[in-house]
Amino acid sequence: MRYFSNILSPVILLSVATTLSAGVIVSNGPTTASSYRIGGPNSQVEAVFWFQSALTGASITALIGSVDGSSRTVDVYLEQTFPGYVIQSTTVTVGAFASSADFTPTLIFSGLSLASGGYRLTLFNTDTTGTVNVRWAVGGATTNTAYGFFVASVYSNGPDTNVANPYLSNFTTSTEPLGFTVDGTSPVPEPGTFLTSLVIFGAVGLLRRRA
Repeated sequence: MRYFSNILSPVILLSVATTLSAGVIVSNGPTTASSYRIGGPNSQVEAVFWFQSALTGASITALIGSVDGSSRTVDVYLEQTFPGYVIQSTTVTVGAFASSADFTPTLIFSGLSLASGGYRLTLFNTDTTGTVNVRWAVGGATTNTAYGFFVASVYSNGPDTNVANPYLSNFTTSTEPLGFTVDGTSPVPEPGTFLTSLVIFGAVGLLRRRA
């Protein structure tokens, strides 16, 4: 898979890092004028996937908002190591903005203690009538650190979407990095953890691209 060569070097860095870090672990931002719908008549699901070392006091934000003039709710799922293994879920309310370029970070989770490994953040708006216009803004520059790195954005729509459990949808790899940030304090990583997680994610085909 084309991502493996790009992933391997950061994995090695993460496995041998020995200092403490506080602040941004991985981030895609700032927002641009582009965005992708969440929910809507095509039942679109959007998600981001990253690797990180263990974190305490972790916060996760995303550049999401409503551009239909009203605040809306978004269902959020955080998975760890195995696709479908949801460790946190919540519903957040996003404000109304004139365009995706106006989006500000929406706090989704805070105060989390996360183990080393791979994570996927999946967002979905359950209103599929077509009147709702909730969007996730495309990020600009990607910030990877010795404690975490962005792997890919993925999406699902139409018949590939599992409306009842959006995180179980049939995902396809996107060409755009969606805007999100993970921060916190990272203790010393455990050697080998990232390589193990990478093999697991690869085996279940989380990052595969459909023809």
